[in-house]
Amino acid sequence: MTGAFSAKRALFASVFCFALGATSSVAYAQGKPAPEKVAADQRAKELFGKGDTAYSEGRYEEALSAFNEAYELSGRPQLLFNISNAAERLGRYQEAVDALEKYLASGKAKDKDVVQKRIANLKKRLDDQKAEQDRIAKEEEAKKQKEEEERKKREAEQAKQQPVVPPPEKPKPILPWILIGGGAAVFVTGGVFGVLTLGARSDAKSGCTDSAAGHLCNDTARSALDREKTFGIIADVGMLAGLVLGGVGAYFLITQKPTTEPSVKVGVGPGAIDLVGRF
Repeated sequence: MTGAFSAKRALFASVFCFALGATSSVAYAQGKPAPEKVAADQRAKELFGKGDTAYSEGRYEEALSAFNEAYELSGRPQLLFNISNAAERLGRYQEAVDALEKYLASGKAKDKDVVQKRIANLKKRLDDQKAEQDRIAKEEEAKKQKEEEERKKREAEQAKQQPVVPPPEKPKPILPWILIGGGAAVFVTGGVFGVLTLGARSDAKSGCTDSAAGHLCNDTARSALDREKTFGIIADVGMLAGLVLGGVGAYFLITQKPTTEPSVKVGVGPGAIDLVGRF
């Protein structure tokens, strides 16, 4: 097959050169020289020779470029056969088919049956080439999917091997218990002063007598009455403050969020309680 193609390539070279010579002779015989046409044909002949040499030496890309340029200059259909040969050698089967079909359409092909068989063969090779390209593309896609699955599998295994870090413990509320404890202490203190108030009241009663002149008390009784008044105020304020502090502490204990740190200031004074809270 290669020998046949070489023979045909040589034949087309001879035909092409003869055609170029015939064109110049006809133009000269008719007395109508066409300098531009002659120059174009001469340049096409040079390009054909360059392409033919490149083709024989296996430089098919250079040969294809020279044949195409020669065809553009001369427009000779025989060059399409050479273009097809070079394109086929480069694996450009669609380009080779297009050149031969254009060659057949020109009406200059003398061996149409051979050209048609070659077109059929090239189309089959084109189908095989596309099938191979599709197969390679599918293999590449399958390879990428497999690599992606293996990567995800490795990441999952690495995640399993990593130690599980327990979540940080939520801070326990301390302030509510401080308020409850403080309230209890203040309440107990108020209760103690309540007991002292009762004792002072008893001492005051024992130092006072009723007479025609009125209710008379000695100095000890008057001192006891003063103690009773003072102790009574402290007892009332202490017990009330203890209840308030304990209630605020219980409220915070029930409703406080772990990240919230409320602050409470309680001021205790004679006959008054100041409570300031911040949430």
